[in-house]
Amino acid sequence: MTHLAKRPGHTRHAGMLGATVLTAGLLVGLTTGATGEPHTPVDSRSWERALQAEVDADSAARLSETLSTYPGLTGTEGAARRAAYSIDMLTSWGLDARVESYEVYASVPKDISVTMTGPERRRLEVKEPPFAWHEDFDDVVVGYNAYSPAGDVTADVVYVNYGLPEDYATLKDLGVDVEGKIVLARYGNSFRGVKSQVAEEHGAAGVILYSDPADDGFTRGPVYPDGPWRNADGIQRGSVQYLFRYPGDPLTPGAPSIPGTPRLDPADAENLPRIPTTPISYGQARYLLAALDGPRAPKEWQGGLDLDYRIGPGPTTVHLDLDIDYEQIPINDVIAEIPGSVHPEQKVVLGAHYDSWAYGTKDDVSGWATLMETARALATLHDRGWRPERTIVLAGWDGEEYGLLGSTEWAEDHRADLVENAVVYLNMDGAGGGVDFSAASVPALDDVLVDIAKTVEDPHHGTVYANWQRSSGDRRPVPGRLGSGSDYTVFLDHLGIASADFGTSTPSGEYHSAYDDLHMMRNFLDPDYAYHAVAAAYAGTFALRMADSDVLPLVYSDYAREVVRHLREVDDAQVGDPVVDLGPAYDAARGWQVAAQRLENAARNARGDERDTLNEALLAQERALVHKEGLPGREWFKHMVYAPGFYTGYAAQPLSAIDDAVTEGDVATATKYRDLLIESMEQATEVAHRATG
Repeated sequence: MTHLAKRPGHTRHAGMLGATVLTAGLLVGLTTGATGEPHTPVDSRSWERALQAEVDADSAARLSETLSTYPGLTGTEGAARRAAYSIDMLTSWGLDARVESYEVYASVPKDISVTMTGPERRRLEVKEPPFAWHEDFDDVVVGYNAYSPAGDVTADVVYVNYGLPEDYATLKDLGVDVEGKIVLARYGNSFRGVKSQVAEEHGAAGVILYSDPADDGFTRGPVYPDGPWRNADGIQRGSVQYLFRYPGDPLTPGAPSIPGTPRLDPADAENLPRIPTTPISYGQARYLLAALDGPRAPKEWQGGLDLDYRIGPGPTTVHLDLDIDYEQIPINDVIAEIPGSVHPEQKVVLGAHYDSWAYGTKDDVSGWATLMETARALATLHDRGWRPERTIVLAGWDGEEYGLLGSTEWAEDHRADLVENAVVYLNMDGAGGGVDFSAASVPALDDVLVDIAKTVEDPHHGTVYANWQRSSGDRRPVPGRLGSGSDYTVFLDHLGIASADFGTSTPSGEYHSAYDDLHMMRNFLDPDYAYHAVAAAYAGTFALRMADSDVLPLVYSDYAREVVRHLREVDDAQVGDPVVDLGPAYDAARGWQVAAQRLENAARNARGDERDTLNEALLAQERALVHKEGLPGREWFKHMVYAPGFYTGYAAQPLSAIDDAVTEGDVATATKYRDLLIESMEQATEVAHRATG
């Protein structure tokens, strides 16, 4: 392994983030607030500017290029190598870093075979060919879907478009039944595990997934290695674990996978799919689609291949032979802490996963290398005398690609401490690219995320906020809402910790393929690593803002206003006789809004020790929104406002339990979860009232 120098150099690209030498005046400003005394706003902003000046694109590039030279699949030597390197670097910068390990039940592919058996016989390729620059390519895992069961199935093929409930409704209208068939679904519009679940619900014998060129291939532009879009060989790997039921170790839901924790029988694990699922490239899917007969696919089902998409079944037949074992595999989380000087028990947690399907230069070496660069910059500030008021935790998660394994097990392991003391969680899952900026969060963090975006320079757009305006097409962009699919899930949905996620990106088609590599990053996504530095500056500024604000910048009056909007959306969906009267919920939300506004006003005007009481009340607001009851049929998800939908996978479905019950006409469930929502909002209101007298 090639190690970097103890402290990387600080050569900057011209104009990068306006990062020049610190002025004498700024250096004087940085000497204040370093003794453990509360920072003034001026002091805090000085340290933020120093952080933004310190992050360095060249340093981030060296981290990225070391970490993504070899594959880093969880449970393999490559992932262990990344963890060891990360610890070496973090400790070399003077940070307290350690590995926290878990043993998790996971699938391990032995042999993946997909053979077209009719109308002609053709063994399909299940791994991309390498290019000259690929090192350790034998260690790149074949195209497969984590947590698919093993299977040996031969059946007719049916093309099901994106494989979502509405697509099966179309098939029913066309008189096509998928029972006992192998369905061919294209990636997109939902989490891949949803596609397996819906196929399972309709009696399919197996699932083949492929990325259609209409979505991320040649119809979008030049393909790898000549451009950023997916070529005909690129295979999108990925987990089909039913994350919308619960993430993490399938055998220990709600508890850490450590010795002494009782484990389920795998047959009782509700987040494991029951039918074999595997991915192929669109170059290989073409053979299957070209031979299909039956009804012509609807216009909106036509993809980018130059052929007439038909549905089947037959005469295309396929033999799936998936030899997959299940084992306990090691998960090694990398944890570094910068102790707080005033409230060391309170924690501001930032995380990114370091595991990847293959080289993973974008997903998510970019996120972890960026967070490590943030850590290096924070360590430099620490050397100059800065001390955070609250403890900052920097986490490198393992096993995210398999099912948010490392973050889920760690948070379940540290549940009591996090519920008591965690201020916020910030997630970074992709930082390589400068065309688009995006963010998602709970409403309480909207203002701080927007404000930080206005302070961080962008080398091509002026500020991150200007980039956000352009990429969103909105003059006043605000974060989206969090569903699932990345490591914030356990913090928000299970523990009730205010959470946010952000990233920078360039449109591309390398996702989860062997071609998510240094060639892609250097040539198309973030060639000079400028946006790695932008993301490091953004994350570091967020860490400082949350750790050093005397009054936490959490706005729950906006949150309550957003709940009113979500209630109105559910109400609008009630046609005819309403399933549930949401009037009492509107009243509770508006009462909470008034109480939260009063709390925020009091916090802004507070002095001395009274700030602590008001900050505790602000932290308790998000905790009040989780209920031990959990959501119907998936009790692990406990947040009463935000959760992923059963069929959205990644996307948030606000007021999920009520929304689903209204759709199904289930009066009892809709009423029950309306009342639980009211109970949560009334608890938040009561806490706010107590804190403000």
